[in-house]
Amino acid sequence: MEDILVYKKVIYDKNKSIEVEKGYIVDNYISKDDDIGYSVVRTHLDGRHPFMKNTNSNRTYYLINGEASFYINNQIINLSSGEMMVIPKDTKYAFKGKFDAILIDCPAFDVKYDVIYDEEISD
Repeated sequence: MEDILVYKKVIYDKNKSIEVEKGYIVDNYISKDDDIGYSVVRTHLDGRHPFMKNTNSNRTYYLINGEASFYINNQIINLSSGEMMVIPKDTKYAFKGKFDAILIDCPAFDVKYDVIYDEEISD
């Protein structure tokens, strides 16, 4: 019988949350420092996130609860609890709403590959 390796047990601790943008909070679960090829964070948004892209990672958003609107390629894609979206690397997008989500970056997130535009979602 093969040994099974439990890599990392993750415990959510809201006291370790980081507000990276106004109203956008991130909790690191698995980061590039863990050296397994991807990263996982829990995110919370109550508001808007400006247009951005990541030039290195494909991103998967899985909504735990709430609702979100993603603005991608002149389209609006609405998600609600239990739904998921994959955004390929080099894709410019923005989002708004009130939600909690799991965000998976593959390869692992590295801030040097994030491009934030000085452009907000227009209503």
